Amino acid sequence: MSEQSKTLEIMRRIGAPRPEKIRISGILQSPVLASLTLLLPGGVSDSAAAVLEILGKHDVNIRFINKYKDSAGNTSLCLCVDADLLDTAINSLDVHEESLGIRDFVYHPQVIVISIYPHKQRPRVAERLLTALRMNGVDPLSTNNASSVVSCVVNRDSVEQALACLADAFELP
Repeated sequence: MSEQSKTLEIMRRIGAPRPEKIRISGILQSPVLASLTLLLPGGVSDSAAAVLEILGKHDVNIRFINKYKDSAGNTSLCLCVDADLLDTAINSLDVHEESLGIRDFVYHPQVIVISIYPHKQRPRVAERLLTALRMNGVDPLSTNNASSVVSCVVNRDSVEQALACLADAFELP
């Protein structure tokens, strides 16, 4: 069991105090999409740019993107694309797997991106979002945040549970 899972289990057992709801000005959810997560080599050349170029050449529209470097210097790239183009995306990346140096490749055929818009750029919204979801057994596949929006990717079968968690953690408009 990971340290994070142990911490969440302890918080569930002791009944962590319920924080005040954070007011948000909006919440949106995407249509059904598909997610692809790639582990790419780090270094001077940017394999992520090559991935985007390949997908663009195959008319694969990217609706969500999250890129970060892990502690080993590899790049983790999560993309959400139109669900009906998942096979096209997978096939086009498979052809270039070796040249891109793809080290791992995971996909989820049906996901939803849920985005919340903090009221007046309130702090700690992303933290509250992730804590609320994880405390209630919803595992976000990826997250992304900016000053005006926090988005997370969840499996389609977890959307109702995720929305209920958000209604419990945030003051909805």
